[in-house]
Amino acid sequence: MDRKVPHTITRRAFLGTTAKLAIGAAALLAGSTGLFYYGAVTHRKSPAAGPPPGNYARLGAAADLERLRGVTRVDYEAEYIDAWYTKPAKGFVYIAAGEDGKLLILSPACSHLGCSVVPATEAQRAGRPETYFWCPCHGAEFDAAGGATFAVERGLDTFEPVFLDGSVYIDIMKPIPGAGA
Repeated sequence: MDRKVPHTITRRAFLGTTAKLAIGAAALLAGSTGLFYYGAVTHRKSPAAGPPPGNYARLGAAADLERLRGVTRVDYEAEYIDAWYTKPAKGFVYIAAGEDGKLLILSPACSHLGCSVVPATEAQRAGRPETYFWCPCHGAEFDAAGGATFAVERGLDTFEPVFLDGSVYIDIMKPIPGAGA
């Protein structure tokens, strides 16, 4: 006889099936989390030799940069890496010798609106001799060390140089906020 009544399930069978599904879901979640963690950790490890991993831009040979006098614009190319996503990044920084003789690497982004600052003209410097950089968006002024001199309170962000294999690198994703102030 063809019965249309659903098959009855015992309490023990229901609990056993539910437990197997819960354990399987937990194992799948733990396995995928472990895989993502392993990928992130191994992706960020710095090799023993060679350039640092992604997000670092090579600015040049340390010996050449340490001989610079005044403020110099240095262009760079790097790769922006976020997990498994990689894209090329181009930009520039200003490099000067700090008061202690160490490299001072300044971000060109204005601390107010993020516009790229440019060297001040002679006419702008005539009125304010301490002015070295000028923001074309709103007129903020900064000295050669990145400190704010007019229109904003915070100076230009700086980058911590990384010395490796005779070259200078910066992590383009980690400027130090307002360190030029």
